[in-house]
Amino acid sequence: MSVRPSGERRRPDIDAKLLRTFVTIVDLRSFTRAGRRLGLSQSAISQQIAAQERQLGVKLLVRAGNGVRPTSAGEILLHYARQILAKVDEAQRVLTAYEATGSGVLRIGAGGAACEHLLPSVLQSFHVEFPRVELRVTSGPSAHTIQRLLDGDLDVGMVTLPIAEAKLRLFELGRDELVVIAAPAHEWAARRRVEASELAGQPLLVYERRSSTFHIVERMLLEAGVFPHIVMELDHLGAVSSMVRAGLGLAVVPRWAVAADLAATRLAALSIGKSGLYRAWGLGQRAEDHQPQTLRAFVRLCLERLPPLLTM
Repeated sequence: MSVRPSGERRRPDIDAKLLRTFVTIVDLRSFTRAGRRLGLSQSAISQQIAAQERQLGVKLLVRAGNGVRPTSAGEILLHYARQILAKVDEAQRVLTAYEATGSGVLRIGAGGAACEHLLPSVLQSFHVEFPRVELRVTSGPSAHTIQRLLDGDLDVGMVTLPIAEAKLRLFELGRDELVVIAAPAHEWAARRRVEASELAGQPLLVYERRSSTFHIVERMLLEAGVFPHIVMELDHLGAVSSMVRAGLGLAVVPRWAVAADLAATRLAALSIGKSGLYRAWGLGQRAEDHQPQTLRAFVRLCLERLPPLLTM
């Protein structure tokens, strides 16, 4: 509970509805005509202005001749009131267009590899359906995407699961497999599987220690009694693949991220353990946020397009 220091005056609140009443009275120079335009009685109009004058502690309107005019304080308020109401009206127009015609901005978050390999086909389909929507895509680890969602900086984010956050609404997208990749000349290139314990002493290239992939791999190795021998850390998954192709070490990456290299035999992929190493993906958004049609459409496209891509 906050306590206001003794003697500190409470800052008066300014209500946009009352500002509109005030501006209408000034424009029409009449309480009666303003009431008719706004659908209010003269008594209600007078009460609104009186309440606003009490809150602000100044006289806003005076009767003069055949009508009503603003006082000096009222002239000051009128200047700002017109600007405020113009912005309110603009916001209402933009929001109406956003919902009705699919214009506006959609803010999306995902990991760098997902932005490169998974989201393009979804965003292409979305753009065809909503060409007027500006797309803002922010890459970063799942933990950062979650925080940006909670802070209101993103509308939707692709994240790894599980997540224990009641303020987020989550849609499950499916699982992907993390595999060990090796150069075609590596002694393991002809194998299909490798045990976690066999990675002891092997030179490992890692993609961002902040990423969920690294934490999953690190936990898997430590549980197998292997302390990872990291020889290089990179902040771009494509660079990891290039370094592995050059024979500089092994790496653990999503299978979908190297699908093209595997098809062209530029890399070999080995499942980890008897059943493989998998992780779950989801789409998150703030539970209390409004769901405009553009956001609903994006979620629908993700649920349709991403599950098959995750299992490539």
